[in-house]
Amino acid sequence: MSALNALLQVRRNLEEEISAVELLKQTPLTRLEEMVKGLKQHRTAAEMRKAMVERIARAPLSEFEALKTIYLKYCGDTTEKS
Repeated sequence: MSALNALLQVRRNLEEEISAVELLKQTPLTRLEEMVKGLKQHRTAAEMRKAMVERIARAPLSEFEALKTIYLKYCGDTTEKS
């Protein structure tokens, strides 16, 4: 395993230990869509919806439209996908 692969695996393990809420709270708006898209591969739809709602609830009004767009794009479908 290369050093880069090892580092990426450590990062994935750490992300799994940190809640989606905390990860999204710490992610800058400019990188949020990328983070949500990546997390959806490893987290349940319910966890992602909860995390986005928490992020929206604490965000400044100026971020609302961007957050709403991301939410609807990645969390708007309420059916759980495997």
